[in-house]
Amino acid sequence: MGKIDPLKLKDLVFPFLGYRDEKVLIGPKMGEDAAVIDLEEFYLVVSSDPVTGAKKDIGFYSVNINANDIATMGAVPRYFVPVIMLKEDSDEKDLKSIMKDIDSACKDLKISVIGGHSEITPGLRENIVSASILGFIKKNEKIISSSGAKNGDLIILTKGAGIEGTSILANDFYDLLKDKIDRKSLERAKNYIKKLSVVKEALIARKYATAMHDPTEGGVLGGIHELCDASVKGFHVDTSRIIINRETRLICEALRIDPLALIGSGALIITCPEEDSEKLIRELREDKIECSIIGEIREDENDRNLERVKQDEIWRVTPMLTQELGIKR
Repeated sequence: MGKIDPLKLKDLVFPFLGYRDEKVLIGPKMGEDAAVIDLEEFYLVVSSDPVTGAKKDIGFYSVNINANDIATMGAVPRYFVPVIMLKEDSDEKDLKSIMKDIDSACKDLKISVIGGHSEITPGLRENIVSASILGFIKKNEKIISSSGAKNGDLIILTKGAGIEGTSILANDFYDLLKDKIDRKSLERAKNYIKKLSVVKEALIARKYATAMHDPTEGGVLGGIHELCDASVKGFHVDTSRIIINRETRLICEALRIDPLALIGSGALIITCPEEDSEKLIRELREDKIECSIIGEIREDENDRNLERVKQDEIWRVTPMLTQELGIKR
């Protein structure tokens, strides 16, 4: 379960992209977060992502993970189009709850819902929200992509590994985890959902960044590989310098999960020239955004000191945790 192996996309997806429009400046590519289209007066930035690994708060997740993809390109997210697919035994409360979450998250980020679709979907086991989001970059502003990393750039990570996964596990498997870690830590972990947005740090970093990427499935390790896939570069990362927050560490230890391979929205991977790194880190910390230098970009795309993530930890453990909860009930 989870994302298709990115190496298989070359054969299964990328040969089938329809008509080639010259106004598409950045299109489908391994590791890219969004497309960029030249509309003469401005650049239109478009992205889409589903929420499939969470059971609760899926409307909130959907807005934030999609807004993050727009912000990593240096754009401001503006318009949101959700597709809500409800499982067969859903009722009106489910749809209303999802829409209230979407409404709240969009108001926080000043995003307008401009359309969408909702349905009850035969055979669906969990409710799913898939969405597209649109943002804009002015012609005098820099487009940031995942493909801009340069040899010698430093790799900076904000906030920490496994933020989204920590939130999902604490909320969806609270009844199981309350017997494994202390209640105060578990309650704090549930509130990690409030850390999901990287819009603020992305708009700070765009002045200095050569590339930015939002680590979703595959976690921080997967995200670093994706950024370097897009940039055709290698990397050397010191995993001891990756921030792992206390609540994330407790949950991962309790469930025997690798936090570095746990779905990671809420963190932002930034590459920037070494001479700009001190200014960037200072500005992030002045805005109370924790960050650390975790490694550097290498010229040879095969020079990578960490293995590629084959499957996100959330997908690996969810079936086992669901079964364990079922036994307890």
